Amino acid sequence: MKVPGSRREAIAAERATAPSSLSVAALLRAGAVSGAGQKMGVAMAATGLVLAVTLPSAHVAEDIPLEAAAAVSAETQVTAGSAIPITFATPDINSALNPDGQLKATLEVNASNVTPQASKGTLSAPLKTLVESSPFGNRISPITGQVDERHTGQDYATASGTEVLAAAGGTVTFSGWHDFGGGNRVVVDHGNGLSTSYNHMSSNLVKVGQKVERGDIVGLSGSTGASTGPHLHFEVIIDDEVVDPKGWL
Repeated sequence: MKVPGSRREAIAAERATAPSSLSVAALLRAGAVSGAGQKMGVAMAATGLVLAVTLPSAHVAEDIPLEAAAAVSAETQVTAGSAIPITFATPDINSALNPDGQLKATLEVNASNVTPQASKGTLSAPLKTLVESSPFGNRISPITGQVDERHTGQDYATASGTEVLAAAGGTVTFSGWHDFGGGNRVVVDHGNGLSTSYNHMSSNLVKVGQKVERGDIVGLSGSTGASTGPHLHFEVIIDDEVVDPKGWL
């Protein structure tokens, strides 16, 4: 029996407006029907019949908005085994950012036992700008011409009146005139056998017993005492013995 044209158009329109209904052939292609339903669908599809089927909720893949999926991912909890340590403690600050802590750790033993590798960089520069002149060690005296004179510190050329800075925190143990050529001299004790001295200054700005911090101004540079011109004579003293300051800067 032939279906009138108007009837065929009505059926086609009904199919177009039924989003939850699929032909068995379409369901088979999508893999939505299984088992006995597949066999039945194959038989019906072979006869040209069409079956409207509403899929059970268990077989429907729900569309999840991207925003919801991202929220689920962000809220996923991460767990760790009981044997894995978890800490929120502040990490130890690198010693390069904490020079006073580095010096303290270095001087936990007497300074005379500190290796050159450990001492390097533990003291700060005594001037904002270092211009090396006469080095530590034996030299020809610029004043007497003596050969192999022992130069007990590192000289830095600088204009008179330049601020001289404490190389580390400590206590001032000497501030006055040095009778053996140092002129106006300041000595700071940093503990555990380590001291620094600042010589030939035009004026001393600290007193004996005063506590100073790294970078504090201890005096102004000059050319007092046995000096041929404005400069800072900087010494590092370990257990009453002078050593090369560049090993500590």
